[in-house]
Amino acid sequence: MNKPNIRPAINIGLVAGVVICLFGGWSVAMMGAIAGLILGLTLGPKYKTATRQEAIRALLLPALVSGLVMVVISFFQNYILAPAAKMDVEFIDVVLAANIAGLLLLLLTTSVLGLIFTLPAPQQRVGVIIVIALFVIVFPFFDQITNLRWAAQIIFALMFVIMALGLNITVGFAGLLDLGSASFFAIGAYTTGILSSPQHNIHMDFWLVIWIAAAFASLWGLLVGTPTLRLRGDYLAIVTLGLGEIMPVLFRNLIAVTIKEPITCVILPAIMGSNAPACITLVNNVDVTAGEKGINPIGRPWLPFVGTFQSSNLIPWYFLIIAIILLSVFLIIRMRDSRLGRAWMAMREDELAASQMGIDITRTKLLAFMMAAMFYGLAGAFYASYITGIFPSVFDFSVSIIILCSVILGGLGNVMGVIVGALVIMSADRLFLPALKDLLGGLLDRTLLPALASNPGLQAFVAQNANPILYRFLLFGLTLVIMMAVRPEGLIPSEQRKREFHEDEPEPPAEAESTAPAA
Repeated sequence: MNKPNIRPAINIGLVAGVVICLFGGWSVAMMGAIAGLILGLTLGPKYKTATRQEAIRALLLPALVSGLVMVVISFFQNYILAPAAKMDVEFIDVVLAANIAGLLLLLLTTSVLGLIFTLPAPQQRVGVIIVIALFVIVFPFFDQITNLRWAAQIIFALMFVIMALGLNITVGFAGLLDLGSASFFAIGAYTTGILSSPQHNIHMDFWLVIWIAAAFASLWGLLVGTPTLRLRGDYLAIVTLGLGEIMPVLFRNLIAVTIKEPITCVILPAIMGSNAPACITLVNNVDVTAGEKGINPIGRPWLPFVGTFQSSNLIPWYFLIIAIILLSVFLIIRMRDSRLGRAWMAMREDELAASQMGIDITRTKLLAFMMAAMFYGLAGAFYASYITGIFPSVFDFSVSIIILCSVILGGLGNVMGVIVGALVIMSADRLFLPALKDLLGGLLDRTLLPALASNPGLQAFVAQNANPILYRFLLFGLTLVIMMAVRPEGLIPSEQRKREFHEDEPEPPAEAESTAPAA
């Protein structure tokens, strides 16, 4: 066993332990599986040339260390931290069962991935995909059985995965800084609301509306991209930021839309005066978006054997968003590897050189905006149907910033990195910060706040401001600053980006042909 493998094992166990401290109970089993995935994917490639027995022996010790760290923290949470914070304390049989399951899942997942990485390269890829697919499939059922209640927030995170994949086209592939992604998200959502809500007496099927929403958002991408063709860098960011700010205002005010036919209402009266024919009104005082009240309700998907998707059953929604992500990943990878994808990357590196090599910069930019907007529209359509209500305040500038943070954190230009970045950012925002708020609130109620009873003003100040959700953007900003200092290429960067960020660093010494431990 290589001693350096112990450090990442301890770090993974500690990170998993932090999550366990927030949720307790069966979260240790879930985190055991996740820690096993991370540990196997991190350490497994080191033993590609080892035998199966050597790989398992080398990986079992770090897996055991990581699991023991998790188990110790789990017992601390259940019997010390939870009572101190007035949290629900699990029964001893639940605690033991969850910890045993978490430890076994961690060991099993790490060992299986270790075995997979000893296989030939094509089989490695298939094996890793199968393991990740099994985890993705089992997750909602495990969440439902153990009553973890993570699925609803994970579905929100997966919506942002789709938008981050779209933004990765413009920012990661094409090098165009787009800060208006929330506007296209809103266009997809409002298109779905208008076409499938009883408010407008239109009852189109979701499976048709979602593609109309994607197409309409893509059309808006064309309209936005056309006047911004000569802009780049900060100037392009300012224009797209302006669009993102305009859209919510527009949706708030489309409540009394009147459209008059221009020939009979403007041109002929100007020529003929009072002898002109009557003005033809095409649309008269129509409420399109319902302003601040929003559009509610909105039609939901229907499938045979499932029926209409309901809020009480999240499993169909979960697999629907997974299917949309798989389709998005397939399309994006195909585009990345196509002539268009190579044109995007050439334009990102040097727009002038790309144009001199025969690349149509105008067409390439427009296609980048349109393709990215299409994925925003898909996410917006899913969001509108899932929530069954849309309101203009939801689509503010913070949505665009969160999506951009996801792309930067995960790794510009890398599809898998973007997925991981979006899951990390949104899980922290929707899942972990609310749990941390509850934990801190319980601890303060039992410790600091009673001690401040003699000073009601200070007590109220502490109670109101000890809420990590208030500092969510500060935390995201600090995360990005740390990432820029420590790992500017992101968590899972593309090889090209990684070389660009570290091109001035000396090459590391060549490694030995086999990193397997000596027999």
